[in-house]
Amino acid sequence: MNFHKLKYVVVAADSGSFREAARRLYMAQSSLSTAIKELEEEYQIQIFERTKRGIYITPEGSEFLSYARDILSQVDVLEKRYLEPTGKQIFSVSGQHYDFASEAFSQLIAESDTSQTDFRLLETSTKEVLHDVRSAYSELGILYMNPNNRKVIQQYLNRHELDFVELGEFSVHIFVGHDHPLADRDSVSLEDLEPYPSLGFEQKESNTLQFSEEVIEGDNKDQQQIMVSDRGSSINVLVNTDAYLIGSGILSSPFKTMMRTIPVRDQEPNHIGYIHASYRKQSDLAKRYIELLTDMVD
Repeated sequence: MNFHKLKYVVVAADSGSFREAARRLYMAQSSLSTAIKELEEEYQIQIFERTKRGIYITPEGSEFLSYARDILSQVDVLEKRYLEPTGKQIFSVSGQHYDFASEAFSQLIAESDTSQTDFRLLETSTKEVLHDVRSAYSELGILYMNPNNRKVIQQYLNRHELDFVELGEFSVHIFVGHDHPLADRDSVSLEDLEPYPSLGFEQKESNTLQFSEEVIEGDNKDQQQIMVSDRGSSINVLVNTDAYLIGSGILSSPFKTMMRTIPVRDQEPNHIGYIHASYRKQSDLAKRYIELLTDMVD
């Protein structure tokens, strides 16, 4: 196994052509093409289809690339941990868009010796949370499960030796701005939500029900959909429009003064927790972060 050749394949796939990949890698195009051809022959697969217009990833090449990216990600983690001259450790968490996860992370930083540790919190799609923990890019992942997504996510966890540890069971809520027409309600029904835009977090290529974030039964497909990628944008939309966002109802940061949370009637509860690799020893920072998370959601 040659890690350099794996990198060549990934860069070529991201570049769309051997010429551009060679430029990014500061090497001759002929050398790059030969190295990738040798890798294909070694594994007896065709990773790329070569045409006059460029290169295209084959179905078997797509599968190979997913493994290559995982391997290179773990190599990167090892090099950062053991070869970088600073000697710093990296504590990384990937999660869906939860206010309490960010608040607990900031508390962890505040009480830690930051001269010895670099911190990374990634709010991202469900698929990326799973991938980041699987590839050791992040030590922990924060996500939720309910009847809509449990089977698919649990299959992924089992296949890659990842464990889900529940932090709590939470009733489904909506988040709305104080000027929203429903802001004075003690609870709402699905019918109450139909006239208003539904706000959600973009899941990139994983736009399926199983990987959506905090969906509810009976979502009206005719409703206007507003998609964002980060909590900051979602808060601005909620404060300034009549949109609503489905969530756990947990707000622990100063953002809680900017909106209301209202329970949705007749919905299955969500189970929020963290995932980690069952075969990796948890760091002291991970254990402390889990304690802070638990305090946040109690």
